[in-house]
Amino acid sequence: MEQIDYPALATGDQDGCRQVVQRELERAGLAAELADSVIQGLQQLVLCPLGGELGGFRLADLSPASWLNEMNFDLPLAVPRDRLVRSSGLAAVFGRQAGGRFGDAYARQLQGLSVASRGFLTGSIDLVFRCGERWWVADWKSNWIGRRDGRGAVISCGPRDYSQEAMESLMASNHYPLQAHLYLVALHRYLRWRLPGYTPEQHLGGYAYVFLRGVPASSASPTPPQAGAVPGVLVERPPLPRLLELDALLREGQP
Repeated sequence: MEQIDYPALATGDQDGCRQVVQRELERAGLAAELADSVIQGLQQLVLCPLGGELGGFRLADLSPASWLNEMNFDLPLAVPRDRLVRSSGLAAVFGRQAGGRFGDAYARQLQGLSVASRGFLTGSIDLVFRCGERWWVADWKSNWIGRRDGRGAVISCGPRDYSQEAMESLMASNHYPLQAHLYLVALHRYLRWRLPGYTPEQHLGGYAYVFLRGVPASSASPTPPQAGAVPGVLVERPPLPRLLELDALLREGQP
């Protein structure tokens, strides 16, 4: 995904994409005959509206200089020497700022993590992109959600299996909400540094977690993207006070 020109692929220009796909199939030891299917899947992805607060916006709609692939970051944790970032502090932030998809219930899950850290948190964001005035993060996920019969054979794995409820449950169990919020703190700091006149109320968006196995063809979405959600894509703009409080916690730590 980090090597694909999304708008070019959407217009039918497959040459650059085909070179990337063939090279990556060979590197992974997979059959070259899979190239056409992979390209078809990528075209389906870039043409699918993301839905939710992103409405009808598609990867195909990205304009030049409006996205960054694999944005690396290093977040300082607990700058004062006598402090740490602990799971109790993370849980407290989600508990106090309980709006959005992941609030009180997820705060209780965070209590079960074993976190007591300082130093630096290093990561990489799959995609940073602009929609309107707001900047968003996207994360590609290959998690399998589907149904099997009593013998373990696959019955289904597709858009119908990737409902909002199923994706929310999977995200919470894997602590993807925490990952997404950390990504947004990193993006907030980056924009504050690089974007003239930056204000989070105006320029900071949210996250789109894209479960690649569940993304439908653009014509197959059960509801119009402007009216609701799209299978395989979980979009949220979390409460800004939560992100700002999390930013402060990571910087200042706890006793």
